[in-house]
Amino acid sequence: MKRLLAVVLTILTLAAGFAAAPKRTSKTVRQERAATSKKIDNTKRQIQTNIEDTRRELNRLTLLQGQISEQNARIAAMKRSADSVSRVSRLMADSVAATEARVETLRGSYASALRTIRSQRQTTSTTAFIFSSSSVSEAYRRIRYLRELGKWQTEKARALRSEAAKLEAAKERLDSTRARLDVTIRGMESERVKLQENVTMASDLVASLKRQGSNLNKVLAQQQEQARKLDRELDRIIEEEMRKATQEEEAKRKAAEEARAQQQEAERRAAEEKKNEEKSKKDKKDNKKKDKKKDKKGSTKDKPAETPAAKPTAPAAKPQPQPAAKPAGNFADQKGKLPSPVDVAATVTGTFGRHTHSEFSKVELVNNGIDFEAPSGASARAVFPGVVSMIIVMDGYQNVVLVRHGEYLTVYAGIEELSVRKGQEVAAGQILGRLYSDPADGYRTRLHFEVRHEKEKLNPADWLR
Repeated sequence: MKRLLAVVLTILTLAAGFAAAPKRTSKTVRQERAATSKKIDNTKRQIQTNIEDTRRELNRLTLLQGQISEQNARIAAMKRSADSVSRVSRLMADSVAATEARVETLRGSYASALRTIRSQRQTTSTTAFIFSSSSVSEAYRRIRYLRELGKWQTEKARALRSEAAKLEAAKERLDSTRARLDVTIRGMESERVKLQENVTMASDLVASLKRQGSNLNKVLAQQQEQARKLDRELDRIIEEEMRKATQEEEAKRKAAEEARAQQQEAERRAAEEKKNEEKSKKDKKDNKKKDKKKDKKGSTKDKPAETPAAKPTAPAAKPQPQPAAKPAGNFADQKGKLPSPVDVAATVTGTFGRHTHSEFSKVELVNNGIDFEAPSGASARAVFPGVVSMIIVMDGYQNVVLVRHGEYLTVYAGIEELSVRKGQEVAAGQILGRLYSDPADGYRTRLHFEVRHEKEKLNPADWLR
């Protein structure tokens, strides 16, 4: 019975719902579709906005981590300097104490000697001391004694003044050293405060990013895909350059072989012509001898002089192709000596190699170069003389400039306004172009820099000073 009542109530409820529902028309259907499409578009925009926010936060975290690394390095350098200055200060303090002891000893000795001399002079004068001698030789000895005594007094006074001057100079140096130590310690404390602020901000960003797991994964995946595309394109370009270089070398070798063959053929023909000419001269000489032996009665008609055949000229050798000019100096010798590829002070935000993210252990990053973050308006500059072998445009990197230095290449990615063209020779320090500042990311300005030995990726940190 209860089941029957429940079925009846359900049927009545559905009937009431159908009766109350308004009738759908084509107009209402279109409106519903438009509203649904608008909701979908809003959702897509919100998702994209969330992804962009995640990208900005990740970039801020990367910059903060670079700044923290630099601050730690500065604090370590300051600590080493402070320790060194502290050691010097302690040594100087010991030196000052020793000098003060010597000065006090000299003062005491000098004062005692002066008191003794005064007491002696009170009993007798210098003249009486000399004339009271029993003999001339004794008087002479007393005069010498008085001279040596005066000389000793002068030397003691000079030594005392010299030690006192040294003491004052040592105290001044000690004060200066202690003041420098105080400045270093205050600078170190200031850097530690800034470091703590950055560490706190980085921790907040990490916590925020961890709450955006899916968006973070999308951003990191996109960045890694862009890096892989750049790497594949650079490998393709370098392979093409190597292939062309091999073809050019082969063409030069064949041209040189052809020129040598033509030269040898010309020399062979010249030798053959010379041999034929010598044989012709010999035949003429033999004919003249035969003419003289003929009977006087039988005169022979003079033969017209034969004009020797013109000597053929050897074909001129083809000009040898000149090798392309190489940049001055040897790039291989510049390890640890190259300047920064950014024309202003910049922060390293990405290091070379394969490693896990410092905050997200499950994320593996691969970087074939190093990344710099610089102020807006900064430019990329060549680190060594070379030739611009290629300029390409890559998603996420704007313009990418390749500069060849013989067998080595340097790569500058992230340039917006170019100052060079393909095939142009550049000098060390020459501006290659202004870096791109992303307005959607607070005008973040970044340069990706690589060093390669043909296709081999090298750590740029080993090459920069």
